[in-house]
Amino acid sequence: MPDSSRATIEPASRATLAVPNIRNLHRALLGLAIVIPALYIYFAYEFIAQDYRATMARTASDVGNISTILVEHAVRTIGEADSRLQGAIGDIEERGLTLSAQDDPKVNAILVRQVSNLPQARGLSAVDAQGWVRVSSMAYPFDPIDVRDREYYRFHVEHPGSAPHLSRPIRSRYNGKWTIPLSRRIDHPDGTLKAIVLLSIDLAYFNAFYRTLRVGEGSALTLARPDGWVLMETPMDESVLSRNFADAPLFRHARLASSGTYEVERSALDDSARIAGFARATRYPLIAAVSMSRDYVLMPWRDRIRDIILMRLFSILLVESLIVLLWRRLNELMATQDDLARRNDALAHSRQRYEELVDGIDGIVWEATLPDMRFTYVSGNAGAISGYPSRQWLSDPRFWLEKLGGGTSTPLPPFAPDGRTTALQPIEHHVVTPDGRERWLRSNVMVTATGRNALQLRGVTVDVTDLRLSEQRLFEVTHFDPLTKLPNRFTLLGRIEHAIALAARNKAWVAVILIDLDQFKTINDSLGHEKGDQIICTVGKRIQDALRRSDFLARLGGDEFVVLMEDFGDSVVGVEQLVERISRSFDEPIALDGRDLYVGISMGISLFPEDASDSKSLRRHADTALYRAKAAGRNCWRFFDESMAHQARRRLEIETAMRRATERHEFQLYYQPQQSLRTGQITGVETLLRWPREGGETFAPPEFLPLAEESGQIVPLGTWVLQSACAEAMVWDKEHGLPLRLAVNIAAKQIHHADFVAQVHRILDTTGLPPHRLELELTESSIIAGVDDTVCKLQQLKALGVEIAIDDFGTGYSSLSYLKDFPIDRLKIDQSFIRDLPRNRENRAIVRTVIAMAKNLGLGVIAEGVETQAQLEFLRAEGCDEIQGYLLSRPIPAQELIDRYARRTPQTAPLSTK
Repeated sequence: MPDSSRATIEPASRATLAVPNIRNLHRALLGLAIVIPALYIYFAYEFIAQDYRATMARTASDVGNISTILVEHAVRTIGEADSRLQGAIGDIEERGLTLSAQDDPKVNAILVRQVSNLPQARGLSAVDAQGWVRVSSMAYPFDPIDVRDREYYRFHVEHPGSAPHLSRPIRSRYNGKWTIPLSRRIDHPDGTLKAIVLLSIDLAYFNAFYRTLRVGEGSALTLARPDGWVLMETPMDESVLSRNFADAPLFRHARLASSGTYEVERSALDDSARIAGFARATRYPLIAAVSMSRDYVLMPWRDRIRDIILMRLFSILLVESLIVLLWRRLNELMATQDDLARRNDALAHSRQRYEELVDGIDGIVWEATLPDMRFTYVSGNAGAISGYPSRQWLSDPRFWLEKLGGGTSTPLPPFAPDGRTTALQPIEHHVVTPDGRERWLRSNVMVTATGRNALQLRGVTVDVTDLRLSEQRLFEVTHFDPLTKLPNRFTLLGRIEHAIALAARNKAWVAVILIDLDQFKTINDSLGHEKGDQIICTVGKRIQDALRRSDFLARLGGDEFVVLMEDFGDSVVGVEQLVERISRSFDEPIALDGRDLYVGISMGISLFPEDASDSKSLRRHADTALYRAKAAGRNCWRFFDESMAHQARRRLEIETAMRRATERHEFQLYYQPQQSLRTGQITGVETLLRWPREGGETFAPPEFLPLAEESGQIVPLGTWVLQSACAEAMVWDKEHGLPLRLAVNIAAKQIHHADFVAQVHRILDTTGLPPHRLELELTESSIIAGVDDTVCKLQQLKALGVEIAIDDFGTGYSSLSYLKDFPIDRLKIDQSFIRDLPRNRENRAIVRTVIAMAKNLGLGVIAEGVETQAQLEFLRAEGCDEIQGYLLSRPIPAQELIDRYARRTPQTAPLSTK
């Protein structure tokens, strides 16, 4: 019932109460008229300041990033040129050529070959000791040109040695083009100057690249030497090439840091305020810088500020106008308050009846006659709630039966005209609206008697569609997989429990078949998760089509499905037939975006009551069988047996023991020597991990290293190996005079670890091992995975001085592109290619090819697994650099390595060592 007290307040009293409220509103409006403009101005100022700081910070980040790109491009460009330069010098020296009329054609051929396919090169030339260009790749024969006044000639005359020199830009005396000379010196055996080989890098190459960056109007891109000489600037101004800017802000900042950003109020470029970023190369004496005009950078900011100020002024004006309008309206309200108080008395009684009627309304209010169910009254909100307007409720005599009564889940009971008022149970209606939507309505109904001894229904009907849908969605989320619409893990567990209870009572069997897609992560990563979801749905459909009507399929999540099989007798034949059908269903490819994709599946099967007596063990044993199927090569199926459980326990035992092995100092390092075929010296050792345990048991590396990879323990374990090996190598050097190169294998997860380079740097610092004595061995697969990250980290390691080797070369991806793109020093030929030498013709061809390719790329070669003298002689004849294997030595502990080699001077051992 409505609260009648709400209608008892006297009009005069209410008017008295309203006057102070209006006065309070006056004061509030006056405060708003002052506070709102102040707040608008404050927040506008804060936004402007914050936007300015963000604009400047974004610009500083942009110029810093672009300068890093420029220096990396310059290092790569000059590095490629330097590689060709060294190749030309190597060919000249190897063939014993001189700058003479007899050898000039051969030298010209070498220069032409080395400079071919090098877009940044303008030409490759050879200068004799007297300062005359004798041979050039640009023409043959070549008229000698005097270059004694050039900087590179004076530098090499005054600085003996083979270090490269990057000169200031010069204009070619042959073709008038601007170039940056990159040169190296060739000495006679007595150390006197023999010749200078010069590669001219085209400035236009840099200019073309810099223009593609499109940094923005008023920007400048600069490449310079740390001593203040500018090598390249875009936009190009040839006058800057003849001036030294060593005292400019760029070079002052570059002397203090390897990279950074700064601002100048008056730039030497155009006397304007500029924002600049720079990056300094470590491999070559280069500094790259990018600067942008501050006026150009702030131009969009000033436009935004103007718009903000105009918008704020308009908003303040609008708010103040509204406040004035409200002030006037309040004055009018006070004038009419007395009139409203008088009218309130007249409306009080009507309002009280209205409140009693509507206080309990939360739906359609209606009345209908019995027994024909004709509606005599329907509230106006009927159309919004039911989809049918109130006029249709009233005009259609069969509306209840055809629209509401036909979909009731609670039928109407028979009524007796006894004159009593009776409340009925709520009635639910399933209604289809004219536009085809489904709705569920619930009516709270009361039977009343009219004055003419007739019955009438009164009800309130509310929309409970959302409640019904929520209940349905909750059921689906709880029991079904949202992607495939198959039963989920929760539903599966209940079904297995029920199947086991039923089978135990009927002395029947139950099979649980766990299905997993092979290499699904690779598919997901390469095609994307959206395509992966399509494949999962297709796989679920194929499995479902292969099942019997009585079999039950569920998805556990990811790429795992489970089939529950009942009613197959007491023989596994039926189970085998089912898994064969499932397996055959994937013989056909899955069509995806116009291409065929073959998907393999592995299955593990466990049986009740043979393998387990409860659902948990049954699922665990199926998972163990699935793991065995995966280990057997995938795309197959296995029944669970007790040996699998033993292997699973063994695996768990190894994983558990591995977590404490480092703390207990159980791991040991062994070392296998590596010997030069040219000098006979022991040049290095490969570090190998061994795990002997108490009681004489030994875990073999193939047994525990894959588990370490899977569990992630390979990262701390690899760090321990690197730390321990570097420390021992320093002991060999300091105490026993045995300065060997130390080769350490690095797992894929190690190289991709975020702080791997920092760890290597820290270990080298703490142990004192010279970086060039450390060689990190990586497999081809670990290099190819995450190429961008790998390139970056290998370049950082090379910058430290660490050497990089490719282990087991030829057994992985064997993509030749990474051999030129990655900073690699050495290839290790896998022992599978050495084992049958020299008898096997294919292996001979492979080894010859690898050695020749490595030589052409300037890489060292070491052969693994050398066990016979015949293998050694073949490798020596083919030009292999080093060997490693049982012919030289088995892996041995550190002390035995010291005893065997430390007292040899030099560190040599016969190549026939057993």
